[in-house]
Amino acid sequence: MFDWFEYFDLARNLARQNDEASQRSAVSRAYYAAFCSARNRLRQEQGAIPKTDKVHQIVWEQFENSTEKKRKQLAQYGKRLRRERNKVDYDDEIRNLDYFVRDAMETANRLISLLRSL
Repeated sequence: MFDWFEYFDLARNLARQNDEASQRSAVSRAYYAAFCSARNRLRQEQGAIPKTDKVHQIVWEQFENSTEKKRKQLAQYGKRLRRERNKVDYDDEIRNLDYFVRDAMETANRLISLLRSL
């Protein structure tokens, strides 16, 4: 099985590049490292996760609906990363791309740390 945390290593490498395509890709890879790891965690705990166009929403809502503080925080980080990923993947112009890259790297790192501590 693929280790989705490797995407985060790739994201960090891309974030160090000076071109816009690499930096946008860094945010996207950071999100998918977090999302797929969170999705797989839920699969281990609950079984199958539906493969629908709403899978991202479903995963983050599962964590958000928990009574555990760590899981709620994980959902907040995941939703934040998703918004940033959508922006870099779809918007033609992004002001403050450096901010998005730094924030995505920090947020993904926090999310992954929380996920590993569950």
